[in-house]
Amino acid sequence: MEQRTQSAKPRSILPVPHTDVHHVLRRYLELAQDFIVASLAIVLLVVMLQGLWTLAQLAFVLGRAPSEILSQIVLLFVLVELFRTLVIYLREHRVSVSLMLEVAVVSELRDVLLNQPTTVGPSLYANALLLTVSGSLLLAYRIVTGSITTILHDGGLGAR
Repeated sequence: MEQRTQSAKPRSILPVPHTDVHHVLRRYLELAQDFIVASLAIVLLVVMLQGLWTLAQLAFVLGRAPSEILSQIVLLFVLVELFRTLVIYLREHRVSVSLMLEVAVVSELRDVLLNQPTTVGPSLYANALLLTVSGSLLLAYRIVTGSITTILHDGGLGAR
């Protein structure tokens, strides 16, 4: 009797076929999501190469104003950060909050560089508010996670 109870599994431990559907479905959905993110990374890489080509043309061929060239450089930095976000997502299946806040701050600074406000108005206040809120959120996130000492010792928000 003792051997029979050891070899016979209780009914609750036996695999139930319909519960495997959730496992299989989740695996295929994650693969589809990874494919989409990898496709986005490839498209972003092509856009970065086009941006680099545009930067070279603006700087060396067309001789544009420094503000346009700086704006293109900052755009390339934003694209690099977004690409890095996609790579981190593919590796760890998570998105870094601080990285997204950094991208928001740099994107807004690029917008200010490109479209410099000439008058005081709602647009200027909106840009200032967005930069203040994004910067404050980034600083608060760094303080909460304990990486503020890295910022103070390394001398920048982007330092890791």
